Amino acid sequence: MTVLQIYLSCLDGKKAELEARFRDTFLPAISVQEGFLHASMLRSVDAPLSYQIEFAFESEELRQGWVHSEEHQRALPIIKSLCEETSFARFDVVDKTD
Repeated sequence: MTVLQIYLSCLDGKKAELEARFRDTFLPAISVQEGFLHASMLRSVDAPLSYQIEFAFESEELRQGWVHSEEHQRALPIIKSLCEETSFARFDVVDKTD
């Protein structure tokens, strides 16, 4: 399993729109991808304009399928347009609980 963490610095005044676009645009787009497992959006308690999106795929190859999909090309720019900065880190899952 591979997990991607996307770190977002939301533009001031755009929190509600960012959260809505994640729910209404990003989730439907990623959920139909082969190998998709789960996704969540986190908002920092200490820095309310800081968000993190985490999602997992069965494999890196299947995640790459998402990256090259039309849905990704539509959904991610919408999220990024509401942010001052974005960055990401990819992880391979070593162990987990169910």
